[in-house]
Amino acid sequence: MTRSFNRIAASALFALAAGAFLPAHAATNDADLANSVQSAISTQLGSDAKDLTVTASNGTVTLHGWAQGPQEDAKARYIASTVPGVTNAYSSVRVFSSDSND
Repeated sequence: MTRSFNRIAASALFALAAGAFLPAHAATNDADLANSVQSAISTQLGSDAKDLTVTASNGTVTLHGWAQGPQEDAKARYIASTVPGVTNAYSSVRVFSSDSND
């Protein structure tokens, strides 16, 4: 019984100590995570991100809105996936069509 308790206690201490090595800027809740992702996308894509919004739920982020093309959508999803705290990044972004019916 004492060995089991010691193992559990050691595991708990290790987990607590490991938490100290998480990035200081990791988001602590869904709203913070969505804001962090939105900021990263806006910073890296500039005006290409003006029609994109972000929602977050338990580490999963979803991009919404419009992109100029599939490359911008892919870039935004990649940027989102690199933000600390993001476990999955999905996109429901629509792409503007450049086809004209002239």
